[in-house]
Amino acid sequence: MKRIITMIAIGAAIVVIALLSWQMTALRRNVQERMDMVDLLISKYEAKAQFIEDYLPAVNTYTGSEVIAKRILSAVYENSLQYDLRPELILAVIKVESEFNPRAYSDAGAIGLMQVMPITGRYVGRSLGLWIDGNKDFYDIEKNIQIGVVFLKECIERLGEQRGLGYYYAGRNTKYYHLYTRRITAAKKLWAAKPAALTYNVQ
Repeated sequence: MKRIITMIAIGAAIVVIALLSWQMTALRRNVQERMDMVDLLISKYEAKAQFIEDYLPAVNTYTGSEVIAKRILSAVYENSLQYDLRPELILAVIKVESEFNPRAYSDAGAIGLMQVMPITGRYVGRSLGLWIDGNKDFYDIEKNIQIGVVFLKECIERLGEQRGLGYYYAGRNTKYYHLYTRRITAAKKLWAAKPAALTYNVQ
């Protein structure tokens, strides 16, 4: 009887030790995963901060406001990652479309940094779940850039970069989009010359 009790006790101890070992392994794995997540978040934060620091002087020459320049660059960085477009392309479109003026308004009715047409902006905004309270929301830096980037991405995916840029610029209304695309290409090369454009690809 004592032998049976001893064997049961030993078996129970083995089970307890095995469970504790499994829990410790799981705990170590969980801690490592959390540490890896923290490292990734730090890497993303550092990459974004470096991107803003490198491009801030150039963008600030247009905006005249460091706060506005930082908001623009932050939105460009986040959307370039989220929608897989190079940041220098987004910066080039903003430069050509509005000269980095969030209050820009064209004769055709295009609004803001990326010169979003209200009808397009409302369509894209709804697809993103953004609250659009009239045309005034298209002057919002973050909303304007996100809507513009999403529409630009859609145009490029459908038509390729050159024709996609032409469609972004004038839809179906023009066959002569080459001047616009040449301006974008030239501006993109200038932005790509910045060291930031070559290094900010943290996923």
